[in-house]
Amino acid sequence: MANPVSIYEKYFKDPKREPVLVDYVRTPIGKRRGTIVRHRGDDLIIHCYEALLKRNDFDKSLLGDSMVSCNSQIGECGLDIGRNAALAAHLPVSVGGMSLNRHCASGAQAVLSAWQAIASGVHDAVICGGIEIQNKYPIMADTFVFNEELGKPLMVAPNKKILTNPEVAEKLKEYNTTLAGQINSAHVLGIHYFCKHNGISPNEFKGEYKDNFKQELDQLSLLSHQKADKAWDDRGKEIEPIWCPKLDENGNPMLDEKNNVVQDESLSVLTTRDEAPRPSSTMEALAKLKTITGRKSQAFLTAGNSCPTSDGAAAQIWMTRSLAEELSLNIRATILNFAIVGSDPVIMLDGPVIAMPEALKRANLTFDDMNYVEINEAFSPVVYACCKELSLDWNDAKFNPWGGAIALGHPTGMTGCRLIGSNVHQLEKTGDEFAISSMCVGFGMSIATIVKNENPK
Repeated sequence: MANPVSIYEKYFKDPKREPVLVDYVRTPIGKRRGTIVRHRGDDLIIHCYEALLKRNDFDKSLLGDSMVSCNSQIGECGLDIGRNAALAAHLPVSVGGMSLNRHCASGAQAVLSAWQAIASGVHDAVICGGIEIQNKYPIMADTFVFNEELGKPLMVAPNKKILTNPEVAEKLKEYNTTLAGQINSAHVLGIHYFCKHNGISPNEFKGEYKDNFKQELDQLSLLSHQKADKAWDDRGKEIEPIWCPKLDENGNPMLDEKNNVVQDESLSVLTTRDEAPRPSSTMEALAKLKTITGRKSQAFLTAGNSCPTSDGAAAQIWMTRSLAEELSLNIRATILNFAIVGSDPVIMLDGPVIAMPEALKRANLTFDDMNYVEINEAFSPVVYACCKELSLDWNDAKFNPWGGAIALGHPTGMTGCRLIGSNVHQLEKTGDEFAISSMCVGFGMSIATIVKNENPK
């Protein structure tokens, strides 16, 4: 292994101010019609904040900011959820708050924004995290505005000037498609990279080629569920169980007179596990699912080889090294290096192909130096494309070892924070040193983050 390059050591001179991860926690990830969606969205991040603050004893006025990411910032997730979460978690009013949105990379951006605030000297300690409650506010819910004349919400479309961006126009022509949502982009991406790595044209993508590709994606998806089931004893350690209200005969959450969840088994259930993994799934069951986009002759994407709609939150505490040591708090990890990139906004979902090599280059490391590699499984063709382009093997034990978003779910505001936190847990379990995570992002972006275990064996 070459000498690793730390972004902090390269650009900042005071080792005592290096940002360090003190702790990380998350909720279970809820499924459609599951228990987690019965909560207010902001209560999920508040739950994580309270858990972190309870098990890390220090003067909370030392926190300088609360940074919370959320993709659909509406309803209870709007109005600056970072500030609201800080106040509702009973942090001192001196602790500020901000909300962030970088679509699917929002959770990672919250962590990196906390890191940057500490590295630059703005704050000595920051609490941060991410939340999404997709089964209440799905992706693009924040683009709808109520139209009084029609008496219903109407979607405000993205600015049409995007289509006249020369690079966008060129890509639209190249892929013979329109600038549509992520499901359509996953379809276009899958065809593009399958054809590229199998030496055929898009017109030839049908019949046996298409069937073989779908089978490969289904196998990838089944593996995610199997890993998630097998790894529960390890993955479960990062979860803070949460009481969720039962539903009454009318389907409404059973709350007390003040609309609070009651820790009483007659009214609530204690959710301790991620709800979406299906360990009993089979290739035969996956093969029977209907495709969700594309012409029948070329369709391969199903609900089974895509991530489910899901709900959840995660949070972390970051401090300067000197402050964490002064407070005798456990230091779990540091960020060695990272990269934030823009990528093709039409094919949209291949950003990790650019971001991960860039982060590794900055760190003077390679994938061989990584003990764990996490690529978010928003859609199975995303994993296919990234692995093919980066010469990675999704069957490798170090790749998404605890299962990915196809099994667990992808609450977009939370995921990046979870991936970074899970990497830390994985390194601590085995005593290894380095791990990298990345994710595709709507409209073509990506973040890749390399974490370093503070106490490798």
